Amino acid sequence: MKHLYRAVLVTLLFATTSQAQPPSLDQLGTVTGGANVLSANDRLLLAATGSTLRVIDIAQPASIVTLATVEFEETILGITITDNVAYIANSHEGLHQLDLSSPTEPTVTGRLPTRGQAVGVAAAGGYTFVADNSLGFDIVGTDGALSRVGEYLSDGFPRGIAASDTFVFVADQPAGLIVVDVSTPDSPVVRGMLSLGPDPITQVFVPHADSATPPPATTGALVSGRAGLQLVDLADPDAPTITAAVETSNRPLAVTITSDRLHVVSGSQLETFDITTPTSPRAVAITDVGSATRQVVAVRSLVFVATADEILILQ
Repeated sequence: MKHLYRAVLVTLLFATTSQAQPPSLDQLGTVTGGANVLSANDRLLLAATGSTLRVIDIAQPASIVTLATVEFEETILGITITDNVAYIANSHEGLHQLDLSSPTEPTVTGRLPTRGQAVGVAAAGGYTFVADNSLGFDIVGTDGALSRVGEYLSDGFPRGIAASDTFVFVADQPAGLIVVDVSTPDSPVVRGMLSLGPDPITQVFVPHADSATPPPATTGALVSGRAGLQLVDLADPDAPTITAAVETSNRPLAVTITSDRLHVVSGSQLETFDITTPTSPRAVAITDVGSATRQVVAVRSLVFVATADEILILQ
């Protein structure tokens, strides 16, 4: 009887442990060489280290191939891809436009100096938005030659930028999250703000646009110095609100969000959350990715995690 009791107890403990520990994502392979900045669409992964940009074919995950390398003058601090064009925030060099229609021979087809240091970039609605280290962001028209068609001047310091539909979301220090309506590009208007008081918001993320006319983002993610990672309701641009804290094992180092998943590098782990119900994020996978992890990006069912030495391909 005593042995039967022990067997039942061990079975219950094992079941409880299995339920408490989500599974890992599957590793499909690696790409040699790390990266500090990542961006991706359905076909291509762009990986930047310093001033060097690599164009990587991800159409066939089983046979990932680096197609080309492009050198820029200064450190690459942000990348976004729209259709066959990438926009590069290239520090004091400003914004670069890179034609990827022939990915084995990418071509710089435009450059626009910015008012200060270009530290981030986002795109939506036919415009590109370039975050300046201390001035706000430029609104850049991309139909033909690059041209500055508007600007948003902030009182604080932009630390992160994202865009969806006709709205730009700025992580402003110390103001917090600022929602800017850019439907009239030459006259942007602040629609909403979200302050965490003395807790500075340092990053903002919205789902990557998977189509030419994506629906407006209704859920985003914020990283702040004290609260860490939180989900934010963006459905009402006049009143963004926190919907839930996302409990991670360590301080969030890198984040990417899709319509139903949130991937977070935390310590030496990639933690994946189901955010189908934004008020109740649920951990669905925990994957060991090692130390010195720098960036993460997700597209389709693939997740790319960049370390100092390689890029992990997970699914």
